[in-house]
Amino acid sequence: MAAKKKGAPPKKGVPKKKSAPQKKAVSKKSTSPRKSPKPIIFTELKKILVGIGILLSLCLTVAMIADIFLQPGRLEKKKPMVIRRPAKPEIKPIQEGLSEVTSKRMVTGLKKKSGKPITYEVFEDIDHTTIPKPMPPSMDHTPKIAIIIDDIGYDKKIAWALGDLNSNITFSVLPFAPFGRVISERLNAMGFQLMLHLPMEPMEYPQVNPGPGAILSEMSPDLLLDQLRKDIKEVPYVVGVNNHMGSRLTSHSDQMNQIFTILKKKHLFFIDSRTSSESQCEASARLFKLKFAQRDVFLDNLQETAYITGQLKTLINLAKKHGSAIGIGHPYEATLKTLSRELPKLKNTVEIVRASDLTTIPG
Repeated sequence: MAAKKKGAPPKKGVPKKKSAPQKKAVSKKSTSPRKSPKPIIFTELKKILVGIGILLSLCLTVAMIADIFLQPGRLEKKKPMVIRRPAKPEIKPIQEGLSEVTSKRMVTGLKKKSGKPITYEVFEDIDHTTIPKPMPPSMDHTPKIAIIIDDIGYDKKIAWALGDLNSNITFSVLPFAPFGRVISERLNAMGFQLMLHLPMEPMEYPQVNPGPGAILSEMSPDLLLDQLRKDIKEVPYVVGVNNHMGSRLTSHSDQMNQIFTILKKKHLFFIDSRTSSESQCEASARLFKLKFAQRDVFLDNLQETAYITGQLKTLINLAKKHGSAIGIGHPYEATLKTLSRELPKLKNTVEIVRASDLTTIPG
């Protein structure tokens, strides 16, 4: 019995050895859950905050889109409540030299897209005197007339139609007109003579504005010359210049001298529209030895075929008396209609020539 006891496995504290690691494992398991809750909570909080931020962004975006699309509808509902005041009456240009009766039938020109009329010309202090000219060398010499159509650039169709009447009609184009370049290109290709219709300050300024590119009396010499160069550059193929309006500026000799310095350098002639009896254009042309001429008759102060016919007869009579005469018209329907009817009748009476043919250096 004693041997068996001795042969029995000795008591080596097995339970103690096995319990030791169990206690350690228990201790590890018991400690790990106590450390993990903090990082998990922070992570979840971050996710929640990011989700809230995204949700707020979406809400703001939706609100902005809704505001954009819904706002016009709100404004439309408020439209009936808007009180509209009556527009102020438009200031119309004064055309002196016309009677009170005829002033009611003032020439106002074509209309812009805005619906406001374009004023082609005003006749403040218009010079109606007959220009003294040398008699022709022979009475058998056929009288010559030049017909200049001013204010080209606002109506293509009427420009083409006027060009179909006679190949020697001269066209004067306004700078910066909406169709000025297009019309100039085509008329030049068809062989017509082109002029720059230079906007100048009238007596009625600023109530009457001569338009884009205007030369004004208040301009310094540098500004005036710079504007003139731009105007010349804007209208291609021009060989001469005449004034658009300009009853005030053409009476200023200093500024006309400045203008003629540039025209002389560019070999351009000048035709005075004679919108003022105080014009200094001829004196400046004489000073600079510039080819020059003056308008004899305005054909269409009134847009009436009977009146235009009478003015055309006056032009022909002046040409017969002095050998030549220059008439200026505008792109009006009445002018087109009258010239279409009357020009064919002049075949054996007068010769229609280009404006440049009637210019000379003043003696």
